[in-house]
Amino acid sequence: MKKSEANKPDNSGIDEAYKELNHHYYQVKVNYIVKNSSKKAVNPQYTIWMPEDDNGQEFSTETPSPDGGAVDTIIGTEAINPGNSRSGSVTMLSNHKFTVKHFKFSIEEVLGNEGNHIAKGGVAELK
Repeated sequence: MKKSEANKPDNSGIDEAYKELNHHYYQVKVNYIVKNSSKKAVNPQYTIWMPEDDNGQEFSTETPSPDGGAVDTIIGTEAINPGNSRSGSVTMLSNHKFTVKHFKFSIEEVLGNEGNHIAKGGVAELK
């Protein structure tokens, strides 16, 4: 990733999923703020979180498909330093109806700069 692209997410994978969506599809956009409450910088270039619907289906930002894909404006951006916050949004797309009344993110693993391990992953619920 070039320095000039360091704070821009790579959404190229969603383009193919868009092409495969039905004429009538479902979409939800959620605005959110992520706050780093750890003592180390968390890097969204390495830390991947995926939105989940109310049935627990993950909407992948890495390998989106017409059955469940997402575009996130924070994933792929530069590190979030301790105590800092970043505003973003995630758009979830699917050919199938889904609900998001209790929004959650599934987090694989929390990684810092250079991809070093900070913490185990888990599920984060929006408040």
